[in-house]
Amino acid sequence: MIFLLFSCQTEMLVEEKVYIEDPSTDDSGAGVEEINVSFDDAKSHLEALQLIADSNNGNRAVGTSGYDASVEYVAEKLSSAGLEVEVLEFSLSFFRVLGDPQLIVDGEQITELSTFEYSPSGEVQALAAAVDVLIPPGTNANTSTSGCEFADFDSFPAGRIAIIQRGTCTFAVKVQNAQMAGAVAVVIFNEGQADRQDVVGGTLGPEQFDIPVLGTSYGRGVELIEMAAQGKSFFLSADTEMSEVESKSLLATLNGGDPSQKVILGAHLDSVPAGPGINDNGSGVASVLAVAESLAAQEFVSNNQLQFAFWGAEEVGLVGSYKFIDSLTSSELASIAAYLNFDMVASPNFIRFIYDGDGSYYGESGPNGSAEIENFFVSYFDDLNLQTEPTAFDGRSDYGPFIAVGVPAGGLFSGAEQSKTPGEANIYGGDANSPYDACYHESCDTDTNINDIGFSQMLNAIEASAKWAADQQFGSRRATVSPSWKQKFSNFTYRGCKIQK
Repeated sequence: MIFLLFSCQTEMLVEEKVYIEDPSTDDSGAGVEEINVSFDDAKSHLEALQLIADSNNGNRAVGTSGYDASVEYVAEKLSSAGLEVEVLEFSLSFFRVLGDPQLIVDGEQITELSTFEYSPSGEVQALAAAVDVLIPPGTNANTSTSGCEFADFDSFPAGRIAIIQRGTCTFAVKVQNAQMAGAVAVVIFNEGQADRQDVVGGTLGPEQFDIPVLGTSYGRGVELIEMAAQGKSFFLSADTEMSEVESKSLLATLNGGDPSQKVILGAHLDSVPAGPGINDNGSGVASVLAVAESLAAQEFVSNNQLQFAFWGAEEVGLVGSYKFIDSLTSSELASIAAYLNFDMVASPNFIRFIYDGDGSYYGESGPNGSAEIENFFVSYFDDLNLQTEPTAFDGRSDYGPFIAVGVPAGGLFSGAEQSKTPGEANIYGGDANSPYDACYHESCDTDTNINDIGFSQMLNAIEASAKWAADQQFGSRRATVSPSWKQKFSNFTYRGCKIQK
């Protein structure tokens, strides 16, 4: 385990050197909106979440006492500030891997395996067959259509293990087609491009399947295809558990504003089981909570109604936000003018990422109005001579269910497990070729795993965005809500932190 404690005492910016010594006295929001949110209050929320984790087996994961205590803490703070707090209860299928997966071919133990999230338990002894694989792979990722159409299984013998290649469609679609074709288990191997060689793992869910599903690397997949063609016998096992868990999200409403035009600021409240989740996503929670308290104390008056959401079960597939959207009537859904998401906004090796609402960088724009949200954040930081970078709408956080139904969305992010490039280090400071957050989903994601300078800048931007969005007319620009939103949701690369295609 790597522990990165990144202490940024100064920050060097391109074109103009700007040094911020003390985030508690930073006035970097001035010039765009009057900033009243308290950095000290936000930090105190982080410390409280750390204490909750310390008292509850070191984490705040969904289905645990640590998560329940986190909900109670945030609800009490919101109520004390004078906001109306609604508890959104929901149930979910809670998945755990109990033991290592196994794959044995003619007595040879195969390594490089993963168990897909939501794979059932099971043991299978059978022959295997490849399904419409593309060897060698195409030049670009998502070229292979292996298993994406039921017709791919026309010549597949029922009762065999299906060997399927990662590619264009979701893992769930591949497994559904395999199960319908009579497969008794599935092995999904990586697609084979330079960045798709390693063991692949991801989520199937929360769809329910009856056959076990394992993942492996591209090289191992090619070997398994050869073994299957030779008629060798495969033994495959997965050891998992699924149980129903009750959980909850919180939705708080600020007094005033038009309830037919709601702007929601949201952050996920749960951690992963491995640690306390203070950057991921205590930082987003502390920011949204501090902004809600600040606006309530200011008796802020807005045209649109402002709401503040704290989502449960994001780390297991955006379940809380997904369930919220799924519970709304057409008129309730139409009342949501915009959604602003804040997930990991204090990464120790931070960068200022803004969701690519206009699609100018990643090629796919968000719903109508998302470009305006992106432009606000870009302009906000430009006015402070602070550079920003775009990040994709790929379904990696709770904005996913919102943009899938046509709600304009945007937000901020400061980086997760990917590495900072030398060019980014030159702009933002920090360590090149090191993760933005080396403690991402680890036990070391504690209240020491925070960059105060980046956190302060993001916090100020979040309050400024709330004040700006509160007076925008998003409704006239929103896309028509499609009844096929769940299909759109399945097109995202991620479902939370889980890869789904």
